[in-house]
Amino acid sequence: MGKLTDGKKTIEIFAESEKESITNKVAQYSIQSGDAIIDHTQRESIEWEMTGLIFGKDHNDINNKWLQLITWQFAGNVLFWHGAIYKGDLILENITKDYDEGGFKNAIKVSIKFKEAKTVQSSFVRVQHVGPITPPSPPGLWVTVVAGNTYWGWWKQYGTPIQTLRNWNKWPDRRIPIGARARVK
Repeated sequence: MGKLTDGKKTIEIFAESEKESITNKVAQYSIQSGDAIIDHTQRESIEWEMTGLIFGKDHNDINNKWLQLITWQFAGNVLFWHGAIYKGDLILENITKDYDEGGFKNAIKVSIKFKEAKTVQSSFVRVQHVGPITPPSPPGLWVTVVAGNTYWGWWKQYGTPIQTLRNWNKWPDRRIPIGARARVK
């Protein structure tokens, strides 16, 4: 009897077989005669496969256990399998329910493929801001444009040449936008 669990819920499965598979991808290219043709290998995730029976007191109980498997698979839950193979950090890659085999009234036959879930540990520092962050003001004197502002008016008020005001603010003389910030000194 094996157990599949996410740490909160557990499904007992009478395991008939358990297999472990390790795949290594090997890149091969044709090159000169007598030279090695393997130039790259890459270890894939380890896979486990098991077949067995899920028993229940009635059809609803069995169906609820099957639905739990579907939920775990859909959500990508990290699971633990405790059987002949004892392994954690597994994701359900494939689940199969066999309706034809066995003819059990109180069980269903299932095949489950697990894939190793590689987990990483990371740390981060949560930064809490005390108040609103305002960017520092650029040097010079800035004003908020109101109706009636002109480059000529700012020249008269602040003494900055009109061409300098035009260069800083980049607006046409008759299209100074109301509500914008304008540099005047």
